[in-house]
Amino acid sequence: MAVYILYYVGLAGAVTNEEMMAGGEAAARMAFETVFTSVGGTLIFVFVIISCLGTLNGLMLACTRGMYSLAARDRGPNPKLFKEISPATNMPTNAAIFGVLLAGAWLLYFYGANLTTSWFGFFSFDSSELPIVAIYAMYIPIFFKMMTFKELPTFKRIIAPFVAVCGCIFMVIAACFAHRTAVVAFLIVFVVITIIGLFFAKERTEKTL
Repeated sequence: MAVYILYYVGLAGAVTNEEMMAGGEAAARMAFETVFTSVGGTLIFVFVIISCLGTLNGLMLACTRGMYSLAARDRGPNPKLFKEISPATNMPTNAAIFGVLLAGAWLLYFYGANLTTSWFGFFSFDSSELPIVAIYAMYIPIFFKMMTFKELPTFKRIIAPFVAVCGCIFMVIAACFAHRTAVVAFLIVFVVITIIGLFFAKERTEKTL
């Protein structure tokens, strides 16, 4: 999100549009230093790096909890394996190992797609940013649903969800504008992974019935 905010800082004159679009992380740091001076810009840029590492940590935790949550409901691949709880740690060890491996796979993809000569051709995209296209798009119907809760006061039922929807639309448009055709590549990968997930969900439903 900070990258897109910085882009509009560039529009305001701190950094030119061409510098922002061509410079990537270097341009983002330039914008920070232009606005907050060299020392302040460097400190903020370090915080952004820490935030990105937090994204990787969140990915690992989400993979662990997500896989266990599916397995506990007898869904997903091999639920018996992934819902097993270690008596020593009271943690779903197999799901945790899967989470580490999946996070490592995405880290390897990020390296091959963004930090070296592209390994994936057209399907090279920034996996640390583009998921917001899907995430914020999926938030929109949730906020519309909130507007139907008549027991909520007007601000929480109408105004706050409306502002949130506007923010979601802004983020999706900003991501599409910044990444262009890479968004198409991400959406193709997203749809393929979703279809694979639906296959497992359908299989488990049929067995339950």
